[in-house]
Amino acid sequence: MSNKPSAKAIAKLNASILFPAIRSEIIENPSLFAIRGFFIFNITKKTVPMTEWYLLFQGFDAPAVVSQKRPVLPKAKRDEDPIPVAILQIEDSDLLNFMSGGLTGSRGIVSGRIKIAGAIELAEQLEQIFLKAKGQEKTLAYLEQKRGKSEKARARL
Repeated sequence: MSNKPSAKAIAKLNASILFPAIRSEIIENPSLFAIRGFFIFNITKKTVPMTEWYLLFQGFDAPAVVSQKRPVLPKAKRDEDPIPVAILQIEDSDLLNFMSGGLTGSRGIVSGRIKIAGAIELAEQLEQIFLKAKGQEKTLAYLEQKRGKSEKARARL
């Protein structure tokens, strides 16, 4: 028996809705995301590892990548440092709170709800990235849609 979560369980995660929404904003407005950095998000549900999401920002050299498939990091040019890497572990529900602005990065780190390894200074830029990608608006719209579906389900009962 496998401990790997099912595709259906992964599809139900908030991350499976929110990251694609963020991706579309990044594709529409690439000039807003002229940073260099690689984020690895380990998404858990009740401490059980569920999935990973990757955000790769390469400055103006190439378009940003938001994917569940790990992208290949470009080799650093002679006169530049390698792309910094930040690894974050976060519960799916806390990701929702973080993207909606209900949980700040510093509060999440201090409380242990967000665990970070690697380039801490890169991870500190994450809130700004989500703000530029309209993460709060997209998250609130998602919550509103989710609430509407719950109310329709209750009405059917």
